[in-house]
Amino acid sequence: MKQVLFSIFLFIFSASKAQNVLELSPTTTSAVVKSTDMDIAAKATLKNTSKDTIIVRWSRKIDNITQGWSSAVCDKNFCYIPTVDSMRLIMAPDEESNMDIHVYPMGISGAAKVTLTMEQLGKPETKITGSYFFNQSTPLRNEIEKDAIQLYPNPTQDYFMITSPIVIGKIELYNITGEKAKVYYAYKNKRYYIDDIPSGIYMVRLINLQDEIIKTVILKKR
Repeated sequence: MKQVLFSIFLFIFSASKAQNVLELSPTTTSAVVKSTDMDIAAKATLKNTSKDTIIVRWSRKIDNITQGWSSAVCDKNFCYIPTVDSMRLIMAPDEESNMDIHVYPMGISGAAKVTLTMEQLGKPETKITGSYFFNQSTPLRNEIEKDAIQLYPNPTQDYFMITSPIVIGKIELYNITGEKAKVYYAYKNKRYYIDDIPSGIYMVRLINLQDEIIKTVILKKR
């Protein structure tokens, strides 16, 4: 029994140790790209935290990218051409390597998201993934900005106002049966009057300049 427990402990310890071989910082990074930029990079650093020399294989996945843009990976050895999606990398103990994603906008306004996956060759359990955003909000930042949106007063009788770190283009009100009751074009510090609609519960839909729903808020009209 003791031998079995020791074997289980050894297995868990070994797996844990393997998982800690690669360390990427940060795992999510972003960059702002102007159409006039020639080359913009979102940067991260990969570290071999083990005491052994290892071979790492990185693989690039382009999740989305504006047509006309291209991207490329740069590690400690090279900045590769845009068509290279995977490469091997030898890393000494405690050695670090830049793991950067570059984009080339070619005079076009747009956005991109690229995922870079790294793992020790022959040990897929060491896999670590980095997300690179260009002219896109990272998931964490996006959620923080959504949480910061405030609609007040609520409940209200005559009007409501909205504060938001995200640019809002349009506001739509729906009653409990799903019928559209009001549409407003959004402006900073504007009062949105509701004194001409019946009392009740309304769904307020906040829409950005790309006609995407940012957030939905419940409003009570007295």
